[in-house]
Amino acid sequence: MFPLARLLTLAFMLALPALAAAQDGALPRWQHTSVNDFAGLLGDDDTRRLDEALIALHDATGVQGTVVTIVDRARHGGTDGLEAFATRLFNAWGVGDRTRNDGFMVLLSQADHEARIELGRGYPREADLLAQDIMDRVMVPSFRKGDYGRGLRDGTLAVIDRIARPHAAGQAVERPRRQGDWSGFGLFLALSAGMFALHRRSRRRQNRCPSCGHEGLERTTVPLREDLPGGGWRTANGAVTRRCPACGWQAQGTTALPVVTYYNPMGQVERRRSARPARGSSGFGGGSSRGGGASGRW
Repeated sequence: MFPLARLLTLAFMLALPALAAAQDGALPRWQHTSVNDFAGLLGDDDTRRLDEALIALHDATGVQGTVVTIVDRARHGGTDGLEAFATRLFNAWGVGDRTRNDGFMVLLSQADHEARIELGRGYPREADLLAQDIMDRVMVPSFRKGDYGRGLRDGTLAVIDRIARPHAAGQAVERPRRQGDWSGFGLFLALSAGMFALHRRSRRRQNRCPSCGHEGLERTTVPLREDLPGGGWRTANGAVTRRCPACGWQAQGTTALPVVTYYNPMGQVERRRSARPARGSSGFGGGSSRGGGASGRW
């Protein structure tokens, strides 16, 4: 019969793995670099639109953004507060480029009624003010109504358009304008018009026929079927055809689809998942955050 002291010691040693798992394995592991809807708050359309926007941003600028939903912080070791938890999760995943540190994370904790825009350490302090403006004016009003999909979608698109893209282009991040403050608004409109004109010119060059110079190439994408063991299949890539309606010139290629769709042998959709834009072996680029960004509660 074991003495009481030895029994207590044995019980403590048996409990150590569970204690270590509760502390060390608390943070969720990312599944996709664009959208990780652990709380199941997003519909297929919201997930698709977020995927497309984040992947387009990454392809055009190299900036990585990710959207994360969780049920609550406590089950992931987040009892030290939203801001500390968001920074810890951001750095554990390594969101953004390692040298530029220009990634961002949009995080929502459903049961805690709070959300966070976490920015990489490469963003200036002015970006925190703009992130707070996006949180207060765009995201929280939708969250208060229980419309998590719209709040996450519109908020993420605002972060992309108003913070990530200007920063990647080397532009000064826009300061949120107070009510009645019109200083610099004319300059902002002029810069916006100039950027729009450059973007439109670039798109026109890309959409011009190399044979006859006609603008307005027709582009069609057909998902490619990849058979899977067991009789099902998936569509992860698409065949792209560009055709000139004026002279008949055409070219073909392939492209990765923003959403990978899995079908059962009957042709019914089983599940969808976001595509992973590859950035090294870990998926993310090894970026880090200093704790900048903005929080919202409702």
